[in-house]
Order: sequence, then structure tokens, then C-alpha cells
Amino acid sequence: MAEAQSSTPPRRRKSRVTATFKALLRTRITAGVLVVLPIYVTIFLIRFVFSAMRDASLWVVEAYLRSSLGTPLLDRWRANVPLPVGETESISVATALANLEERLGRVPNQEEFLDILPAPIEWAVAIVSVLLTIVILYGIGLFAANLLGRRVINFFESALDKVPLVKTVYRSSKQILATFTGEQSREFRRAALIPFPQEKMRCVGFITAIFNDSVTGDELATVFIPTTPNPTTGYLQILKREELVELNWSVEEAVRTIMSGGILRPDFLTIVPGADKRAELPEIRQPDLQPPDEVP
Repeated sequence: MAEAQSSTPPRRRKSRVTATFKALLRTRITAGVLVVLPIYVTIFLIRFVFSAMRDASLWVVEAYLRSSLGTPLLDRWRANVPLPVGETESISVATALANLEERLGRVPNQEEFLDILPAPIEWAVAIVSVLLTIVILYGIGLFAANLLGRRVINFFESALDKVPLVKTVYRSSKQILATFTGEQSREFRRAALIPFPQEKMRCVGFITAIFNDSVTGDELATVFIPTTPNPTTGYLQILKREELVELNWSVEEAVRTIMSGGILRPDFLTIVPGADKRAELPEIRQPDLQPPDEVP
């Protein structure tokens, strides 16, 4: 009996040590994830943007290198080709490309062509492709800014308007992009709490326009309600402005609140109408409405 009583405290101490160790391990792993995950997401987005911009113009650089103008560069660059015995042989990229084409019986594709290039040259080709994409985008923007460019774009859009499905997709995507960029982006700078999906609930949305009801004259608002954690999709609601709780938040603060599920939010937050610091908010500029395009 005495031996049984004396063995109980060590077990409790052991269980406490185990629980403390588990809690400490969980805390440290969570802290490590919070440090590594944002870095991983940032690197992933940078790689995605870099790859997209590289692939947009890589075919131009590749065509130049494979042409007669780029042949001297391929003859000058050296590639290390593995031999059957495990050693490597340094030959020109042009020779390695010709040998690969003879072995495959076809023209090497883009990925096979890049594998032949030395690592420094491959990075140089990628950087040149990104710079070429930036130059092309700048040239397109410069062309679209002048009178001739606008006429060409209007002609292109009028041709697309004759295709029913393509017209809808093109016009919708253009209007959405115009909402987030350019002059119309000024109308997307007011965050508010909206009674959605029911009266007793509030969700974060963006006021896109303020106007008057055509019948009653009441002040109405069109509000875009983004989804969590992906704010690029959402709902469009039209409701009275007095039913909104307009927030003195920036767009970045509102987007950060939506994407984090409310974990990261500004200090000021209330659901009481009238206590929302509306007097400190700049007035929303009314957009210059244009008549809708005639649909044939």
C-alpha cells in the first residue's frame, strides 16, 4: 500500500513534463510556421510573376538565338555535356543543340533548349525576356495613348462586339480592371460594414458608388462584398447608405482584414451607425456616367 502511494507523484510529475513539452513544441512550431509561411507565399508570388513575364517573351529570345543572327552567340557559349562514362565534355551550345536535334530526330522544344544553356546564360536569357516583356507592355501602353492607337483599339473592340460570348467576357473583364486601376479606382477607396447575409450580421465591403433612388430620392450605395480569403470574387449589393457603417480604413487594411479572416484588423471597429467617423472621411466623387453601348 505504501509503495503504491509513493509511486503516484512521479507519474504526475512525468505527465506535467510531457504536457509542458507538448505545449512548448506546439508553440515553437506555430511560431516557425508564422515566420516561414509569409516568406514562402512571397517567394511563390514573385516566382509566378517572374515566370509569367519571362514566358511571355521567351519565345522571341529563343527565336533570335536559333536564327542566323544568334548563331555566333551559341558558338561562343560553352555547354558541359555529360559523357557515357560519367565525365563531361565542354562544347559549344550550337554543337550541343545540333547533337540533341540529331538524337531526338526533331527540333528541341523550349525546355530542352534551355537545359542546354549554362546556368548563368539561362538566367541572363530569363532576365532579358522579362525586360523585353516590360518594354513590349510599355510600347502597347504608349501606342494605346495616342490617337491612332485608340482608333485601332476601337476597331478591335467593335469587331469583338459582333461575337456574343466573346463580347460579354471582354467587356466585363475590361470594366473590372478599369475599376481597380486608373481614374475609376478612386471610387473603390471606402470600406464599410454591410448587413449581410442577414440583418444581425456584418461583413466588410467596398462602396463603389453613391447615388439617389430614382423614385424616393433616398441615398443609395452600390457595395462590392469580397469573399474570404480570396477577395477577387464576391457579391454586389445595392442598399441605403444609412444602413452602412462606413469605416475610416484604407483599402490595404480592409483587404488584410478580409484575407486574414479578421485576425489582422485595425483598432477602430464598430457596428453602430453614426459612430463610424463619417465626418472624417472624404466625400466620394460621383462618376461621370456615360450612356451604355447600344446592343444590336
